[in-house]
This record gives sequence, structure tokens and C-alpha cells, in this order.
Amino acid sequence: MPDMLVHEPTHSLLLQVPDPLSIRELLPHSRTLPRDDYNLAVQHTLESTRVLRNLGFYAPAPIRYGYRWPGKFRPFAHQITMAEFLTLNKRAFNLSEMGSAKTNGALWAADWLMTEGHVRKVLVVTPLSTVDRVWAQDIFDTLMHRRCAIVHGTREKRLKMLAADVDFYIINHDGIAIKEIEDIIARTPEIDLVIVDEAGMFRNAQTRKYKALSRLVARRDLRLWLLTGTPCPNAPTDAWALARLVAPARVPKFFGAFKRQTMMQVSQFKWVPRADAFTTAYAAMQPAVRFKKADCLDLPPVTTQDHTCELTPEQKTAVKELKKDMVAALAGKRVITAANAADQIGKLRQILCGAVKVGEDEYLPIPSAPRLGALMTAIESASAKVIVVVPFKGIQRLLLEEIGRHYPVELINGDVSPAKRNEIIKRFKTTPEPHVLLCHPKVMAHGLNLTEADTMIFYAPIYSNDEFQQVMDRFNRAGQTRKMTIIRLGAHPLEWKIYDLLDNRKAVQNSILDLYKAVTE
Repeated sequence: MPDMLVHEPTHSLLLQVPDPLSIRELLPHSRTLPRDDYNLAVQHTLESTRVLRNLGFYAPAPIRYGYRWPGKFRPFAHQITMAEFLTLNKRAFNLSEMGSAKTNGALWAADWLMTEGHVRKVLVVTPLSTVDRVWAQDIFDTLMHRRCAIVHGTREKRLKMLAADVDFYIINHDGIAIKEIEDIIARTPEIDLVIVDEAGMFRNAQTRKYKALSRLVARRDLRLWLLTGTPCPNAPTDAWALARLVAPARVPKFFGAFKRQTMMQVSQFKWVPRADAFTTAYAAMQPAVRFKKADCLDLPPVTTQDHTCELTPEQKTAVKELKKDMVAALAGKRVITAANAADQIGKLRQILCGAVKVGEDEYLPIPSAPRLGALMTAIESASAKVIVVVPFKGIQRLLLEEIGRHYPVELINGDVSPAKRNEIIKRFKTTPEPHVLLCHPKVMAHGLNLTEADTMIFYAPIYSNDEFQQVMDRFNRAGQTRKMTIIRLGAHPLEWKIYDLLDNRKAVQNSILDLYKAVTE
């Protein structure tokens, strides 16, 4: 075993180590070795640590005792454990909950590996919304001695950034599916670590970006770390595509076989999880480290309040007419597809929010004073800034005008450019205005740290389980000092059914037909 830890130890201090398995004592002494010998010692230490841990022995990783942990902030204990775990596993998951500071844990691990000569360059694949505001900023704050290039923009700019001699290349999820970019990255042998943030966006193996990522990480000597706080938000089958990237031997080659392992068919179109389904799914997503936020961060409490709003006479009439059409469709024995049901339910949700889409980008307002009043009362009650989540762009524009009469407010949705979005968020975080951030859930789901707010208001429920959890964690994360309140508005049983599905982490999309039938009862 001594030969396994240190190749041909020639320094007398190494020979004095009483326990050759004690990396705690080995590393400080090995600093006195010539550089080449030290590098070899560390390499053997990494391999030995992995072997010992697999055998069930405790063996601390070298990073824990041979690293200075640079940056503006001292690492939390759980971040040290994250970094330790990643250095020991070439392919692995960090499944820690949102807001548990996974980014810095991965950066410290990557930096240590680069310092010790195990990694030359790193490719970070992340949502577009976090390319600059999260990863580039965290590299600047944590690894000031490292350089990064953002691979985004015009074709000329992307190629220029990929040609730059830097330590980290940061690219958005869809960017890796651009053929020329994919080819260049694949032909760059210096990139020997790929970090995929919000890896849940790669759950569908049929997408172009998944296939591109799969080709990029096909080299078995390449390190790959997937970071996601929501490994299986909708069904245990969510694990299959990600497991195929990290540990393909842990799951069947084909999705259908894994679905049959974890799901049970109860009708022609309905599948439900087997009793041990999520145990099977998490076993597939190994090796993995996971921290719950409540276990590693001392955060203020979060209170959820449900506020029921009355419907106006105009809303009641519109709901009644729509329900009549839905009942007629069922009575006429027309086949109600999931797409048709989703369209009708979408119209109902819009009526409940106070406007109905009547054109490509046109909404017809419907009086909804009680809901607006509940919103304004909730904003007024907040002791700090407020985030209002609205899933319909047209209704967002109506609310922007209404809220703007009373409070400084800004709107963020897919129509707002990334540059403008960054500027709005910066002002929200650093200046008194805006007081209210009105946002679409799809642009709020990843990476943002909005601890300046203490109140989040869901003007209506959203569909995506993953987005629902991600959005709520924008202000419930490290740095939050205030008690937090989540306020959910609703005016119809349908909305409370959707909230209930989200609370139980069930996929709303899979329940569309059931929701449709419930409305017509």
C-alpha cells in the first residue's frame, strides 16, 4: 500500500509517516518533494483515495489539506465536501438542492485539479441567463487568477472566444448544438473537464443539444460533472438520459426498458411510478453527492400563504361560457386530446387572471379587481422588495401598467434581451428601484440570486414542476437574512388543483385530461 500512495519515496520525511494511509499527514510533508515527484505523489493519492473509499475506508481527499480555497468568500463545510467529492470522481453528479452554492464547489474542485496538473481547460455548459451573471461573475469572485471566455454572440465572436487561451470556456446549453462550435470543441484536446449546470435541461435524449453533448463527452478519459438540484422533478424516468452521460452501465441502453423498470402502465395512456421507482432512479444517478439546503445553510423561515380571490361578474360569465363549450365537447363524444384540453384550460386560466388572448400577441382585458387588489395588498405588506411571477406575457404587460402607478417596477420575460435583463437585475440587487420585479417563470428558473426580496407572489400557478421549485429558490438561498413569504393567488378550484399537483411534485402536464374533466363536473 505505501507504494500505491507514493512512487519510490526518497525523502526521509515521507518515510517517517506512521500510517501510510494517512493522507492528512502525507500531503504537508510531500510539499518538500521536488515538483515532479510531488505531482506523482498527488496522482497516486487521488487513485488511492478512490480505491480506499470504494472499499469502505475513510480517506480524506488531497484538496481538503493541500488547497488554499481562494476567493472573496470562505467555503462552507458542505462546499468543501462537494469539491472533495468532485476531485475524486471523473464523472459524477452534484444533486444538491437549489441555492446550496454548487457553482463555487465545482469551481474550487476544477481549480485544484488544474493547479495539480490533472485538468488543463474547462468547458462550462450553462443556461444563457447564467453565462455572464453567474459563472463569469463567480469565476471573477472566486478564482481571480483564472481567465474565462464567454462563447456567445455572433459567429465571429464565438470563434474568437474559442480560440482564446483561457482556463474556462462558458457556453449556453443550445450553443453546443451549433455544428461548427461542436466540431471545434470536439477537436480541442486541452478541454478535459466539462461542467454542465442545470443539467436537468438535458433530460430529453432526443433533443439536438443532448445529442451534441453526448458526442462531446464520448471520450472516456474526459471528466464530466452534472449539476442539478431537481434530478427527477416529474417522473423517475427523468434519470435515464442523464445517467447515460455519466454512468451508462447503470441503466438500460434504451429508454423503454428503463421506463418499464420504473413505471407501471395502468391504462392505455397512463403510467404511474412503481413502489421502488425513485430508489432505482437515484441508484442510476451515481456517483452523486447531495446536500439539502436546510441541512447546510442557516436560512430564515419561509411561510406560504394562499389567498383566494373573488371573481368579477364578467369573469364568472366568461368562465360559464367556456365551461359550456367544454361540456358540449364531452357530450358530443368528441375525442379530447391533451393538446385540446391544454388549450381550453389555458383560456380558463387567462380568464381567471383578467385577460384572454385573442390574437398572436393581443389580449382582451376582463375586469379582475379582486385579484388585482390582492396583488397590491401583498406588495404593500412586504418589508423588502417583491418578485411577482406571471405565466402569461399579455397579462404581464397589463400588470406592469397597474403596478407602475404605485411602485417602481420592471418586467422580465423572453422578449427582453439578455443585456437588458442583466441591467434590470443588477439595479434590482444594488439600487432602491425597481421595488417590484414582474417576471415570467421561464427566465427566472436558473442561477439568479435575488435575496434582496422577501416576498414572492404567484399571480397564477405555473405548469412546470421544475420551474416552480427553481423560481422559489431565487430568494431562498445563501445571503438571505429576512423571513420569506410566498403568496399564491387563486380564484377557481382548477388553480388550487394545479398548486396541489406542484406541492406533491407531480407533473401537471401529465394531468391535463384529468384537470379538463374536473372543470366540466
